Formats: sequence, C-alpha cells, structure tokens
Amino acid sequence: MKPKLYLSLTVIIALGMLLSACGSQATPTIDPVVQQATIDAAVAQALQTLMAAQTSTAAAMPTNTSTATNTPEPTFTFTPAATATLFIPTATWIPYTLTPSATATPVAYSCQLLSTSPTAGTKININTDYDASWVVKNNGTKVWEVGYIDLKYISGTKMQTKGDIFDVKTAVDKGGELKLIVDMKTPSTAGKYTATWALMFGEQTLCTLPVDIEAVNP
Repeated sequence: MKPKLYLSLTVIIALGMLLSACGSQATPTIDPVVQQATIDAAVAQALQTLMAAQTSTAAAMPTNTSTATNTPEPTFTFTPAATATLFIPTATWIPYTLTPSATATPVAYSCQLLSTSPTAGTKININTDYDASWVVKNNGTKVWEVGYIDLKYISGTKMQTKGDIFDVKTAVDKGGELKLIVDMKTPSTAGKYTATWALMFGEQTLCTLPVDIEAVNP
C-alpha cells in the first residue's frame, strides 16, 4: 500500500474514533476550541505513529548492495582442424643417354650417283647433239648381272634421240662403278629443260639420274 493512502486511512480512522466517543456522551457539551485542539493532537499523534512505522519499515528493508559487474566475454582461440603438409618430391637426376642413329639396312640392289654430265645449268646451243652421262656405284649387296638392270626415262623433257629404256650390258660387282651414257639433243627453242632418268631393277628404283641444261641461241 502506498504511504499517502495509508496516512489518509489512519487519519480517517482516528477522526472516526474521536467522533464516536463524542457522540456516545451526551453530556457535558465540549467547547469547540477544546474539541479542535483534541482533534489536532490526535492527528499529530497519528502522523507521528505513521512516520515511525515508515522509518522502521525502511530500516528493516535490506539495502541493495549488488554491484553490476561486466563479465568479460570469453576469448576464443582458433585451432585449425588439420594442418596440411605440402610434400615436394625430390627431383632425381637421370643422365641423358644418347640414342644411336638408325643405320640403314643394306639392301640387295641399290646405287649411288657419283657425278652428272653436263652439270646442272650448262648452256648448250639449240638443236645441238650432246651426251648425258652419269657415273654410279653399286652400293647394294648383290652383283648387277647382265640382263637384270635397266636405264629408263621417267619424266621431263624428252631430249633422247633413241629409245626410252636401255639394258645395262655390263655386270657390276658390289662396290663397283659404272658410266651410263644416253645420246641427246637440245630442243629447237631456247630455254631451261630438265628430265629424270633412273636405274631400275625390275620395278625397284635403285637411284634417280637428273638432266638439267639450258638451250640457248647460237
């Protein structure tokens, strides 16, 4: 209950008691001044009693001595779940080994061109007979027997004056050399001309033989 409400009730009760006491006694008649003084004294006594009661109540109530203390927030320490370890392989030096070059397997029938005449780019007058010749070497593993090796025209300008294929009528041992000659004639028109011949064993080409000349006006 609030103090003001409690005070009011106490005063009212005290006044009621005084009035009740005055009403029960019809006699003698009380002087109004005396009656007012009595009421005032009762009110003052009631106020003193109320104040004393409030003071004792306040003294009996515990004093709030709680002091708010700021509790520091917990400190979190990060601990990694796992530590990755990088493994770097150690390079192993492997010495480089030279691989020998492949060596051609000797074949039974093969030849090597040693020289050509006329040499490439030789100038010869137009409509002039000349000999195309080649020196070849048998670098195969078989002897060139008569009747098995042919000299054959393959492509280019036909400058030969006779046939396009000739039998080689000379046997050539392994490592032996042979000179081949074909009769030719320069064209009637000036210009550069080429042709290709070949030494053949059946359908196998042993080596190719070039012709490269320039026909000029006299």
